Parts: sequence; structure tokens; C-alpha cells
Amino acid sequence: MTNEESKKHLPPLDGHVSKDSIQERRRRLTNLKSSRFVNSKEARSRRLKRIDELENESFKDVQMPTLHSDSNEKKQIKSNRQHSIQSKRSIPENSGSGLLSDQTLESPIGEIKETRFSNEEAELDKDDSKTDSFNQNDETISRDESFDDVSQKNFFQRYIHTRKMRKKAARNQLSLKGLNRTSKMSIVVSVIFNVLKRIFIYIVFIGLLLGFLLSGIGIGYFTSLVSDTTPPTKQEMAEAINQVEQQSSLYYNSGDLIADIRSDVVRSVTKLEDISPYIKQGLISIEDQAFYDHLGVNPKSTLRAILQTLISGSGTGGSTLTQQLVKQQLLTNDVTFFRKANEILLALRLEKYFTKDEILNAYLNVSPFGRNNMGDNIAGIREASEGIFGIEPSDVNLAQAAFLVGLPQDPYTYTPYNYNSSLRDDFEAGINRMKAVLFSMYRNKVITKEEYNAAIQYDISKDFLKPKDRPVERQSYLYQTIMNEAINKLMEININDDGLQVSDVLQDTDMYNQYYSEAENQLRTGGYQVYSTIDKEIYDQLQETAKEYVETLGVSYDGVYTDPSTGEEIYYVENIQTGIVVIENTSGKVLGFVAGTDYDNNQIDHAFATRRSPGSTIKPLAVYAPAIENDLIAPATIVPDTPFVETYADGTQWKPTNYGESISNQFISARESLAKSLNLPTIRIYQGLLQQNVPVYDYLKLMGFKEGFAYDKDETNNLAFSIGGVSTGPTVFEQTSAFSTFANDGYYVQGHIISKIVDSFGNIVFEQEVQPQKVFSEDTNYLMVDILRDTTEFGSGQYAKANLKVPGDWIAKSGTSENAKDLWFIASTPAITIGSWAGYDSQYYEYFVNPDDGLGNESVRSQVFWANIANALYAIRPEIFGSNEIFAQPTSVISQNIVALTGTLPGSITYNNRIANLSGPLKQDLFKQSKPAAALSYNFMFNANDEEIGRFWAAYMRSLEETTESTSTSEETSEDPNSTSSENTNEDGSISTTDPIPDTVTEETYYEEISSY
Repeated sequence: MTNEESKKHLPPLDGHVSKDSIQERRRRLTNLKSSRFVNSKEARSRRLKRIDELENESFKDVQMPTLHSDSNEKKQIKSNRQHSIQSKRSIPENSGSGLLSDQTLESPIGEIKETRFSNEEAELDKDDSKTDSFNQNDETISRDESFDDVSQKNFFQRYIHTRKMRKKAARNQLSLKGLNRTSKMSIVVSVIFNVLKRIFIYIVFIGLLLGFLLSGIGIGYFTSLVSDTTPPTKQEMAEAINQVEQQSSLYYNSGDLIADIRSDVVRSVTKLEDISPYIKQGLISIEDQAFYDHLGVNPKSTLRAILQTLISGSGTGGSTLTQQLVKQQLLTNDVTFFRKANEILLALRLEKYFTKDEILNAYLNVSPFGRNNMGDNIAGIREASEGIFGIEPSDVNLAQAAFLVGLPQDPYTYTPYNYNSSLRDDFEAGINRMKAVLFSMYRNKVITKEEYNAAIQYDISKDFLKPKDRPVERQSYLYQTIMNEAINKLMEININDDGLQVSDVLQDTDMYNQYYSEAENQLRTGGYQVYSTIDKEIYDQLQETAKEYVETLGVSYDGVYTDPSTGEEIYYVENIQTGIVVIENTSGKVLGFVAGTDYDNNQIDHAFATRRSPGSTIKPLAVYAPAIENDLIAPATIVPDTPFVETYADGTQWKPTNYGESISNQFISARESLAKSLNLPTIRIYQGLLQQNVPVYDYLKLMGFKEGFAYDKDETNNLAFSIGGVSTGPTVFEQTSAFSTFANDGYYVQGHIISKIVDSFGNIVFEQEVQPQKVFSEDTNYLMVDILRDTTEFGSGQYAKANLKVPGDWIAKSGTSENAKDLWFIASTPAITIGSWAGYDSQYYEYFVNPDDGLGNESVRSQVFWANIANALYAIRPEIFGSNEIFAQPTSVISQNIVALTGTLPGSITYNNRIANLSGPLKQDLFKQSKPAAALSYNFMFNANDEEIGRFWAAYMRSLEETTESTSTSEETSEDPNSTSSENTNEDGSISTTDPIPDTVTEETYYEEISSY
């Protein structure tokens, strides 16, 4: 019998005898034919008994080797087993017995035993190699227990013993004891790997289930987004992707056309075959590598963009060239799932109607490429190539092509030119983008490594065209001003739509320029209708009058300027300039303006763009009105007009004076101080405001001054601010609009020149709302109105009134900055406010209005010019002035009789143990009902020091003594019982603080007699 055949007759290795094997042997043995046995019940019983005995003998010889026995014992066991087999095989045949002969059973049973022992010998040999790896301390069968002892046990004991041995062997085989570190680690790693493998399989399975679920949800959501979208036809899509711009228009308030806006987006169309392969390959490499493979949408990129949007709120980089073309020409830039879904749908449709080359050609013709060397916005690859490098798009080299195709991603960041055509100081952003394009081309194997290295080292900046001035176009200040204001409105809308604050954008120059460029392009190409507030008749009249009288404001200067950097000599002419704004008070509408008188030679907007020092026109806005509002002063409050010195930390001093470097050395009322525009009393009042922490800047903000433009908050803490000492200053429009607050009962109505903007679909995207903002209470405002009336009655505005032919209840304020660089005059009726400014631009050298230029006093000429403007308007449109209207006094303002010297009620004080009674001279003035005239006190003056108060009372007491002496010697002095005249008493009843001094120089001393004008 072969070894394989013998295996079929052996019991399983776990110690159990296979049921099938026993039955097979029984079948074979019982079926043997023998002449000495009969097929009787008794014979069958004996045969079965014999079979059981033989089986027991086979189990007797089967013994599991001891795991920890030495090799000699195992060899002994093998020897005994072999001897047992041989002895059994040599049993002599007993032919006379009634049992089956051994010869008859020798073959099957002998083969079973021999095969089993043969297998056990193999197992023992195998165990010899493993014995040393088991721990010698484990429980084992005692070495004293011999095989013969075990064989003497009955079948059941041997069976149990064998089972135990096999279980112990199995446990020892699974134990890690006795194994070295490497073997242990190998087993641990194997177990961990199998566990992780199963976990990974589970995760992948769950992920697939979730993926299918989310895919179904996504498809349903996508369907819902585009369900209401009507797919455009092929013709509609063709018109859309080739549409370049829509013309916008500007209108007067009457609806008459001012002008159509010329789009400065220079664009030209070129064919794909006329474009360098470098441009096409570079564009595809950097923007859409699979352009020629997909059907309009790249699923992988789209999924990435969607995930970015879900995770971070914004997704980029998921659009193919087809999608970008759709977004530029058919949709908006909104980052929404609705827009993205329609973009995908339209991209697929676009690919259905047009070839890849047609789509690529359209993209290159409509995409923006920044600016050219004249500062024009350009679109299309031809204009980009010609406007930046001066060559055709078919002739560009590799580096130039890479620079051009990198522009559309962010054209105004990568462009080498500023809006004024000058070259930027830093080209790094554009060059880095060019290198990114080159690397994409190299990675996609459209260029070689040698070409890539050469292009990277190429100095692209040397190929940029030199800046070139734009051709001068015959436009007007009106066109320019309304355009700029409309751009600002659209820019503010875009900033707010992006969830940002205008103030934050203003602090970031790059962000501001980006928004401004986008709004400018939006206006020029969006088909908007911009309706202004300008009255054509008023505007035209203003231009005519300003041109007629502008030369009375100042003379012209000319000279040669040498550029210090180049040595170039430039001949220039410096002419006097003017800016005028006319505002309707109740609505804030700008009815007309003058931005300049010679647009061909000077395009600077002097009404809405030029910022200048406000001079004394800042005084009512920032000093007197806030002081009255906070009950610090009243019109009758006495303030010293005496020398003032402020010493700074570095030891320097500031010693301001009044106009003409004069100091009156008198104590005068706040009313007179503002009417005559005196500096020293104004500074003292402002000092009191700062000491009381009055928020002056907040009042200015309420009157429309934006932070960071006209006035800075920090500079309002300087005393010089109260008399016009500012770093930037307001425009004529801003200052005039703020002054109209007094004509609107203390409410600021935002001045504006744009009434509404309508898009190409008829939607109103902007409409000015009239929302009056309360700045001052009605009693404060009326007290200011009453003081400002005095400006033209006896103050610094007398010459305007002398030349004015327009009746009405006028309030006004004049202003002159240091060295007469700026001349201001602003005046209002209840219906209209007119503000004017004059000065020089001083583009090359600093110029100022010279009183010795033969045109008279500078302030006088400014007022006369203003009066001529008002008279000319009144001649054609008298109804706009509201001449029959007056500023009505509210019940919250009362009139009281006060002592002219002190601005208080009559009374008495004790000074140097003497009682002084003040009962006159009296005058009438206005007070708040909530803050009536104060009682007389020693410290009645505002912000005066002890020395100044002492000098006042000393002078007053001396005047009383002199009056008493004069009464006893002269009857003439007794005719007026209230008289306090003396050499220390002024003609108006005020007390000089010192001995009589000659007439002091004020702003008015420079004026000629009113009758001469």
C-alpha cells in the first residue's frame, strides 16, 4: 500500500477515529469470505468483537510524543513501535482456529498500523525541530512515564490522555512564549495588518454607499436648480459670447442727454489661425489641460470646487475655459450654487453648438487683459499683444505668450501699467504668473526643458512698451464729474454686496483700485442710464459767468520748470482757478457747478476733486455751533481777543494772530468774533471745547465729511484746526453741502449729483434718498443763523452784500487760508446755497493770490466774484433763490436785554473791596430758552485767564473813578447818567484792557469803502 493510500485508513490527526474509516473497515472485514465461519448472528458478533480488539490495539500503539521529551526518548518510542509492527506481522497462521487468521487480517490492519506509525514518525521528526522553541517550564508528561506505562492503560484513559496532549500541543503552538522579538513582532504586525485590512474594506464599502447616496441627492439638487432655466438657442448663445459691450449714457435732470459714455475698453477681434501656438498651448496648459477631451465640464475639478465651497465658503479653480466663457458673457460672477449649476448646463450646451476652436477663439477675443501703455482698459488677445509688446499675437515669443495668457485670471493685478499709463514700480506679480504658465506648459510636455529654462531666464520687462499719453478728447467737466460720481456709486454698491465696508476698502489702496477699475468697466460697458441732478440752464450760465469774471480773481504766472531727475525743462503757465457749487437745500441736489474754466488746458476738477484748506469757513461748523450746542457760549458771550501762546513739548511756540497779524486787545462777543472772522477768540472757544471733551469730529461726520478725506480725527485735537489748519481739507462740494445744514434748520441733507442709475434691463440699481440727519438743535441752529446774518451786515462779508442784487434772507461766511492761498465765500438763503473757491493749483511752484497784483484786496475780489455769479443766476432763474422766504425764529429762542460789556444780565460785583454796579449800556441779544442770559459774575468771560479778568475789572473801576471826577468838573458828562466814557472806554462802550491804543488792523481795514464797489 502506498503512503497516500495508507492516509485514507488513518484516523484524523486530532486523536479522533473517523466514523467513515471505522465503518469502511467493518464493511471490509465482515464481507471477507471464510469457509470456517458461517454468516450467523453469533459469528457476526464474534467478528465485530475481534474488530474492536484490533482497533483497541491500534489506539494502544498511537501515542502523542511528549513535547519536551528529548530525542533519545523519541527514538526509543519509534524503535518500540517498529518492533511492535514487525512482531505483529510475524504471527504464525493458525489454520485450525475458528477465528479469522492473522494472515487474513494482516494486510488491511497491518497497513493501517504501519501507515499510522509512519505518519507519527514524520510528526515526531517535525516536532524535533520545534521542541527547542517551547518554554521548558511548561507542563509536560513526566519523563519517568514510559510508553509502556501509558500502553498499559485502558482505551478510555489512553483516549483522554491523547486528547489532553493534543490540546496542550495546540495551545503551545499558539503561544508566543519562547519566541524571539523578531518572531513576535512579525506575528503582531500580521495580526494588525489583517485587522486594518478588514476595517479598510468596511470603510470603502460604507463610503461607496454614501457616495451613491450623495450622488443621488446632488443630481436631484442640480435638477432643481436648473429646472426653471430656459436653455438659450444656438443663435442666442452665439450673440452672447461675441457681445463685447453696451453703451451707457448720462442725462440732465430734465432727461435730456448729456453724452453717451465712450467705453475705454479697447477691443479688437482676431482669428484663431492668426494667434501664436504658444498662446493657445499656454492658455490650455494653465487654465484647462483637458480642454479638448471634456464636454464642457471637468467633473473632477467641479467636484473639488464644490467641496471647497461647502468647506470654506468659496471655491475656485473648478471652471473649464468653456465655463469661464459662459460666466463672462452669459452669467454674473456671483458665487452661488444656482449660478454654478446654470454655468454647467450652459457650458454643456455651448459645447454642443460650437467646436473647441470656436470656443477658444471667442475666449481669447472677449477676455480682459488689463491695461495698455496708454492706460486704456484692453480686452482681446490682439489688443493685449499690441498694447503691451507692440507686436501681432502671431509674432510673440514663448515668454511673451506666457505673460499674455496669464493676465485674464487677474488682469488688473498682473498688468504692467497703471490707470494713468505709467509703468508700475513692481512687475513681480505678473512675472510670477508668467512662470506658472511656463511650468504648466513644460509639465504638459508642450515645450522642452531647454525652452522652459530659456523662457524662465528671459527679461520680459524690457519688452514692455513705454507709457504714452492718451489723445486729448474734447469733453467737459460735466461729463468727467458725473462719470466719476457714477463710478463711485457703483463701487460702493459692489463693496456692500461683497459684505465689506467702504471705509475698510479706502484704507487698502490695491483693493480700492480693484473695485474702482471694476466699477469703471461696469459703467462703460454695462448699458447704464445715469440721471444727474444738473439743471442744464443753470449749468450753462455758471460756465459763462465764471469764464467772464475769473480773471478778476488773480493774474497768470508763467515760467520754466526743470525736472530734477531728467534735467528736462518744461514751460508752464499758472492760471487762477475757481470752483463753484450750487445746492438746493431741502433736497441736497447739485443744480450746477463750475469745476474749471479751461478744460482743454486743465482737466482738474476744482469743485468735486480738489481738496484745499477751508480757511475760516470751518469756524461755524467746527467751533461756534458745537460750542453753542453744548451751552459753552451764547452769541453775547465775551471772549478775549488778546495774545495767545501755545508752547509744545519740544519748546517751540505757536503765536497766532488775527487776519493781517493784528490783535485788538479787547474783550468782544462771540457774535462779533465770528462775524468779523477773528482768530484769537475762535481759538479760545475751541480750546474750551477740547477741554470739555466735546466730540467735534462727530459733528463733522454728521455733516457728510468722510473719515480719511477732508478731515482726520487726530487733527481735530489741534488748536490750529479751528482756523483752517488742516492737512488735506474739503472739496468745494463738501464744504458747501455742510454749510447748507444751517439753512436746513440744523439738519444735514446729503448733497448729491446723481439722482438714479438704471441698468440695461430697466432695473434701478441706485436711487438717492433724501434722509435729513439732525446735527444741531433748532435753538442752536437759529442762533448760528442769526450770527451768520451779521457776516454780510457788518462783518467780513460786507462787500458781497454791497455787490449782490439778489434779495433774500442771506447767511454767509468768508474764508482765507494762510498767505491767501485759498479764497472762500459761502452763502445761503432758505432755498439755495452757493459756495465758491479761488486759488492756484501750484503744479510746479507755489503761488498765492497777491494783494499787490493790481486787482485789489484778495477777500474783496472773492466776494465780488461770488456776487456776480449769484446775480447772473438770479437774472435767469430767480425762483431758485427763495427770496421771499426767511429763517423763522423758533419759540425755543428768546431775546433778552444784557449789558454790552459783559454779555450778562445787569448786576453788581465786589472788586478790591469796592462794589461796582453794571446796569448799562444795554443791548438786546438772543439766547436759548433753556439757557438764558447768565447773571453777572467776576469770571463772566469765556476761557480768560486771571490776569485778563483782573485787567478788565481794573480798567472798569478806573473808568468809574474817572467818570466820577469828570462829573464833578463838567456838566456835559452829567447829561448821560449811564455813560462810562473815558479814555479807557471805547466808542461802542467796550472796555480796553490797556491804555488806549491806535486803531488795530482787522480783516476789514484792508477793505475799501463799500460805496466804491
